[in-house]
Amino acid sequence: MKAKLKAKDLIYAGAFAALYLILMVVLVTMMGVIPITYILRPLVVGIVCAPVYMLYISKVKKFGAILILGVLFGVVTMNHTIFSLVTAIIFGIIAELICKSGNYESKQKMKMSFWIFNLNMIGPYLILVYAKPQYLAMTESFAGAEYAQAMDAITPSWIILVLAALAVIGGMIGTALSDKLMKKHFEKAGLV
Repeated sequence: MKAKLKAKDLIYAGAFAALYLILMVVLVTMMGVIPITYILRPLVVGIVCAPVYMLYISKVKKFGAILILGVLFGVVTMNHTIFSLVTAIIFGIIAELICKSGNYESKQKMKMSFWIFNLNMIGPYLILVYAKPQYLAMTESFAGAEYAQAMDAITPSWIILVLAALAVIGGMIGTALSDKLMKKHFEKAGLV
């Protein structure tokens, strides 16, 4: 296996990143309507986006591929703070190193890398830890006082721990489902 990303790998990276990010944006947009579903985003994104991630890293088995996806994720989710980009880079590097430790061949390491990668989903929520009053004021301005009050009520100071747990659980469920999809559809179709 050659270590450097080639043009073909970058094309795959772009295509899979686009698919992953479109799925993620559609999900988080739909789930932002009701405060409780807003909190469940890390779980649902982990479940739905895992197959795309697993297929991506099965096709592009080179160092840097996961980090590219992480950086793009961070840029897309960096709406009001830099927290998303920073967490995306950190978790992207960790996920990359996990996959590399299995030479991009170990299914278990690939799964573990997504469990960590999906922690990117907490990036946009870090504002609740560091600047909750500003977040609530911003939320009230575009969603109304009732929505902002509901968000305040369901986001205690320790919510970030719950969100991280939901991200990992979603990643675990998603990778378990991806195993079934990979065997049933992608391997038969010759995609992996």
